[in-house]
Amino acid sequence: MYSEIILWIGIFTLLFGFISEYKKHQFRMLGFALLGVFWVTEAPYFISISDYVNALLCIITLPLFLYFAYNEYLSKKWDEDPEVMRFLAGGISIGMLIYFGVQRMPILSGYLIKIVSDHTNMLLNLMGYEFTVGPIMYGETSLFYRTSYENIRVSIIGSNINIILACTGLQAIAAGSALIYSTDAERRIKIKSLLVVVPTIYIANVLRNVMIIYLTYENITSFHTAHNQIAKIGSVILLIILMLIVFEIMPEFYENIISVVSLPKREPTRQKQQKQP
Repeated sequence: MYSEIILWIGIFTLLFGFISEYKKHQFRMLGFALLGVFWVTEAPYFISISDYVNALLCIITLPLFLYFAYNEYLSKKWDEDPEVMRFLAGGISIGMLIYFGVQRMPILSGYLIKIVSDHTNMLLNLMGYEFTVGPIMYGETSLFYRTSYENIRVSIIGSNINIILACTGLQAIAAGSALIYSTDAERRIKIKSLLVVVPTIYIANVLRNVMIIYLTYENITSFHTAHNQIAKIGSVILLIILMLIVFEIMPEFYENIISVVSLPKREPTRQKQQKQP
């Protein structure tokens, strides 16, 4: 319960700092700090299922988000508002709002899982398989707010594979959409970028599900190898390609990413101007 309160206060505090000028630095500082604490509270769950990589990422997020909060403190101190900090505030708050808004409401996540399952099974049937899609399995949780970590799932009957929320590509879609929206660029360029990123991720994710089921069902490789190695490598390659395409379409996005990496070298604008010849 406490982590849920921290999550939602953190999201809306950071979002308010993104959309409003009123004490924006203070709201962003608080939002970054709260969301960093929230991610640490998620680490024990990943440890309990032996997912040590995600557990480590959750732990690392706290110092990273505290560093973002520190940069907001510097912005207030130096009376600045660099575009990169607004980009981070919007990208993180909107991305988490989309993802957790769906993930925490089983009726929404179940519906999304069912759509992805139907599209996955449609392609498998075109390949000659006679699988069918089962009903949405909600487990013990409420339909309107998730009360357990049990995975909501839809079975591809005949394949011995379940589709869960992680199989929908929601995380990548939410993060990509939020970061593109938070970039200071022309609306038409943002729309063009979204039209490239969102459908591509969705279609690629359905194809990824088909590949995993095919490789597993035909005993070409194990589910672990297909899912955790082949599919993940393919996903990383796709995301890199999409990022390069967005860089080409929207140079402002590239500038924001470079600015994030360059935050440790940040200096007051006035001081930088004095150094220039």
